[in-house]
Amino acid sequence: MSGLKPFATRLRRRLRRGREDALRTSGWYDISVRSELDAVFIGGCGRSGTTLFKELLNRHSRCACGPETSLYGLAFDLENISVPWKLDKAELVSMRDRSSNLIEFADEFAGTFLSSEGKARWVEKTPNNVRAIDRLLTWYPNGRFIHVVRDGRDVVCSLRHHPKERVRAGRIEPIQVTNPIEKTAQRWLRDTSRGLSYKEHPRCLEVRYETFVRNPEHELRRVCSFIGERYEPGMLDPTASSSSRPGQFMNNERASEPISDRSIGRWEWDLPIDERKRFVDIAGELLIALGYASDHSWALLPPEERPDHG
Repeated sequence: MSGLKPFATRLRRRLRRGREDALRTSGWYDISVRSELDAVFIGGCGRSGTTLFKELLNRHSRCACGPETSLYGLAFDLENISVPWKLDKAELVSMRDRSSNLIEFADEFAGTFLSSEGKARWVEKTPNNVRAIDRLLTWYPNGRFIHVVRDGRDVVCSLRHHPKERVRAGRIEPIQVTNPIEKTAQRWLRDTSRGLSYKEHPRCLEVRYETFVRNPEHELRRVCSFIGERYEPGMLDPTASSSSRPGQFMNNERASEPISDRSIGRWEWDLPIDERKRFVDIAGELLIALGYASDHSWALLPPEERPDHG
């Protein structure tokens, strides 16, 4: 049985690539299309705090952010939407069939969602949005992009056992994964670098996770100013979190809890020296470039005991 799993995985990947090639050939990803939506896109390396961030924006009286869609950074797959959003897949198929391209589909999807929420501004958070940042800025000339950045050493600690849930056979199921440090460090390096290349773009804003959790009101005011919305104190009220959609906090059930800085510096007790050295080999220079370290001496410090956060 175990020998069949790698074969099945390869087969699914080939089928996805085939569907993606067919969509690309059909003009589904036509880069000349433009949307008038003033959408806000959130992206960054996974486990950088994007779910927490989108939840706060979702509490704004004008902004609505549902579960992830993976519309832009991954191959188009309605299963990624129907299950987490608790939507009839047949309706999504109809929406797709009457759309000439991805942007027409996304515009109708966003309009339907906003109508159901009684709100005016679509916020789309999927970490892999950062892999399509160039296309998003082109497709949405009125849109804004928020790039969430976090210390890569803490990110790899969290990515080690991520994702914890996955859509399979029409439902969200728990899974157990253990990713090697090399894989997680490469992902942080790749995804973070993509966002950083647009740091000076006038419709992009970089938000540091560490700054945000230590001073959330200040950062939220900065974000609201950037997207042209009035800051609302209720955005920081954890009791305002509510959603009937099963995937609203998929892979991050703690995003609706009060903001805490307890995860900052978790690498100090979670990363043994051998893994620290391997991180340095792959992504150590980006860590320095971002100001999280001045050199590589941190990698040789003995791990500390895990603090008691209660």
